[in-house]
Amino acid sequence: MMKLKYEFWIAKIHGIVRQRRAPGLLYHPEVWRDGRWHKGSPYVMDAITGMGEDPWSCGEWADRWTLEQAIQFAVENHVDLFAENPDNPYPPK
Repeated sequence: MMKLKYEFWIAKIHGIVRQRRAPGLLYHPEVWRDGRWHKGSPYVMDAITGMGEDPWSCGEWADRWTLEQAIQFAVENHVDLFAENPDNPYPPK
C-alpha cells in the first residue's frame, strides 16, 4: 500500500491548503471549507507554486507550513487535516 505524504500552506484568501502526494501520484491542492476538503481552484495551485510573472500575480501567495503549524491551526479551527475528500479519494479510482 502506498503511503501518502501531506503538505500544507496557509493563504489569506483560500485559508488552509493541503496537497497529498504518493509515489507516482500528485493530487490537486485542496482547501478546507464548510467542514470538509474541496478541490482548490487553479488559483490555489498558483498560490502554492508561485506560478505567474511574480509571486503575487495570481492574486495571493500561500506560505508553506510545517506539520506542527498545520496541527496547531487544525486544533484551534476544528480542521481534520487527514480527512478523505470524497471528490478526490485515495487511492485514485
